Amino acid sequence: MLEQFFRYFGQTVARPRAAFEALAAEKSIRWGLLAAFLPVLQIWGNMALHAAVGLDWLGTKPLLADPTFVAGFGYWRVNLADYVPVFAALLPLLSWLGLLVTAGTAHLLSKVWGGRGAFEQMINTLAFASTAPNIVIGAASEWLFGVPIDLLSGHGYWWVAAMRGEFGPVVGTIWNAYVFGVYLTLQYAWIIVLGAIAIRRLQRIPAWAAVLTMLVAFGLSFFLSSVFTR
Repeated sequence: MLEQFFRYFGQTVARPRAAFEALAAEKSIRWGLLAAFLPVLQIWGNMALHAAVGLDWLGTKPLLADPTFVAGFGYWRVNLADYVPVFAALLPLLSWLGLLVTAGTAHLLSKVWGGRGAFEQMINTLAFASTAPNIVIGAASEWLFGVPIDLLSGHGYWWVAAMRGEFGPVVGTIWNAYVFGVYLTLQYAWIIVLGAIAIRRLQRIPAWAAVLTMLVAFGLSFFLSSVFTR
């Protein structure tokens, strides 16, 4: 099962059309749920690293003040001391909820353009379309660079400190350019492109309609996750 999962993951990166066609033939949504769970595992790993050695690429400690965790559109507040266990417990639910919102929006909007795909197909393909860039760009940046630079510099929050200019204006400019240009913009753009390819292949709608559908689905999911939790 794991071998097949990583085969789908690799195909999504190297040959997305073939990957989405294969995922569309699957009868179960387990592949989509597994893919959506992969970023959760890497965040849990970051939390474990922070608990073990006090290092955290996110820079959570200097950025967040009580009340740290705000959910339910501002109606649920969790103090700093309780933030990590609450957030860790909610992560799988939030990940799967985001997938359902994205896939559901894409599926319904595709029908406006005469889409013929199934909702289950949207779950499987859009999960991999989102997870592959998240891991290849996001997790790689965090673990292959963020963690080592924390260890080498002795600064538990180098990532955020660099963005704030604590290591000089040149480092600050370079790192801000990377974070906003690659870590965020390129990652999100890749997700949208892969999602549009998946929608186009499965729903059999025009390319422009697939791009528009993915933009709306991704934008809605991003907005809801931003306002529901912070």
